[in-house]
Order: sequence, then C-alpha cells, then structure tokens
Amino acid sequence: IKGVQLNPNTALNGKTKELMGLAVASQIPCQYCIYFHTLAARANGASDEEIKEAIAMAAIVRHWSTMLNGSQVDLATFKKQTDDLFAAVKAKSQ
Repeated sequence: IKGVQLNPNTALNGKTKELMGLAVASQIPCQYCIYFHTLAARANGASDEEIKEAIAMAAIVRHWSTMLNGSQVDLATFKKQTDDLFAAVKAKSQ
C-alpha cells in the first residue's frame, strides 16, 4: 500500500489509482472497498462524473469479457482484428 497506493511518486496519480480501485471493487464486488475507494477518489479530486465513468468502464469490460469468452471468440482472430483497427486509427491520425 505504501509503495503504490499511497505513494505520490508513481506513474499514476492518486485519483487514477483510486478510480481503478473503485472499478475493480465494483466488479468483485466488495462493499467495503467500494466505500473506501469512492471516498479516496473524491479526496484525490475525482468528480461524480469521473466516478460514474470508472464504474461504467468496469461494467463495459465485464460485459465484453463475458460475451467474448462465452462465445469462444478465437483469441488470435480477435488480436488481429484489434491490431488492424488500431493501425487504421493511427494511419488516419497522421
């Protein structure tokens, strides 16, 4: 905890770390962690909208994980399609 979560000298700032904690806590689910990380995120400057968005992202990731795994989508095909998508986005932005 001291080395990562409470350390201000890490790659991620406190708000980002607490929003990630809240997103994970929402999926576990752990009512203690949800309470703690919500307050910690607010203490680190997170707005209500940022808190809602972090929780929504957790839900979206969980949803698509369920869909892809349950449908047994081929991982190699998924990776290729994803790589192609990001290559196209990068090419378009140049």
